[in-house]
Amino acid sequence: MRYRIYCDALVTDGQRYRQRALVIEQGRVVAWEPYDPARLARIEPPDIDARGYIALPGMIDIHVHGGFGRDMMEGTTNAIQAIARQLVRHGVTAFLVTPLTAPWHAIRQCIAAAREVRTHGADGARVLGCHLEGPFINPQRAGAQPPEYIRPPSVRELEAELGELISELRIITLAPELDGALELIRYLVAQGVIVSVGHTDATYEEVQRAVELGARHATHTFNAMRPFQHRDPGTVGAVLTMPELTAEIIWDHVHTHPAAAELLVHAKGAEGVICVSDGTTGVGMPDGYEFELWGHRAVVRENAARMVETGGLAGSTIAMDTCLRLCAQAFGLETASLLCAANPARALGYECQLGTLRPSAQADIILWDPATQQVAQVFVAGVRQNLVSPSAGIESPATNRNTQS
Repeated sequence: MRYRIYCDALVTDGQRYRQRALVIEQGRVVAWEPYDPARLARIEPPDIDARGYIALPGMIDIHVHGGFGRDMMEGTTNAIQAIARQLVRHGVTAFLVTPLTAPWHAIRQCIAAAREVRTHGADGARVLGCHLEGPFINPQRAGAQPPEYIRPPSVRELEAELGELISELRIITLAPELDGALELIRYLVAQGVIVSVGHTDATYEEVQRAVELGARHATHTFNAMRPFQHRDPGTVGAVLTMPELTAEIIWDHVHTHPAAAELLVHAKGAEGVICVSDGTTGVGMPDGYEFELWGHRAVVRENAARMVETGGLAGSTIAMDTCLRLCAQAFGLETASLLCAANPARALGYECQLGTLRPSAQADIILWDPATQQVAQVFVAGVRQNLVSPSAGIESPATNRNTQS
């Protein structure tokens, strides 16, 4: 079916185009058209009158653990599908399932479920693969990662534990300063997996060595990494100054001060930064909601998830629409869309298919309400999504399955 979406403006690839009609056919954008006054007077289905909205490419969250009372580490297709249905409400049209540091059997189960959903299709946002955050991280920078499951980097162990599931990995977060890490980086790069430095106490020079071997990404910049000092630039200094590294940022004004987020964009340029949610089970849940990270309790308080034991942050409670809104307040919607859509698509090798509204791309589209700064409607492969209610798929704290097993 061929149809048009008439929108007040179209924002894509860092540019804004006024009064355009997106022409959609067979799940793809096939053309842009300027408004035709004669046609506007008689807009009829299947064409869509969205003249109060701005069309944006669907956002891609490359670092998300769960949300809305569900967790990827439940290791079931049901959990991933439930999360996918909720993420699309927030403008996410594609994402990476993100297992955390946990027992290997639980990581395997999560990745296998992600493969099943990716292969057969998600009901909502599409699964593009997995981002494995750990277990090859530095215990000194573990953050909310369960320390008892941290492992020394090992090619042999990764192959033995994941086997063919390694092919589902798109990104892996590791600490490059650890013994065995450099060998693992060489191996992963050869496998086509993006190596991300994170949960690390690496010096500037240690990150530099990882980059020389092919590391190309940094996990939630500023958080759980060696900070910048003027005589010891550390991991943060390396991320700020090395153009080879694309930097994640959790733009929630909790994990990073607004000035720090803006500094990162100024240092890297708009094309060198990717917004991520780092969303956990607590996304969309009320204050007082408790969940577990493999035996470690966390609670939602004042728009943040914190570990009960230490008070430290335990991932975020936001979705990508918050990143888009806050980044747009600082740099405009054109730049915010780059960080939330175009840049993650390019990092994963989908720059001609996803994260853009250029003709021939997948018709993954957000209609953004500039008055409320909220997602009004979402299309995935040209199909208008049923934006399910926030309570759909939510589990109570008593039935939250993210526990040791």
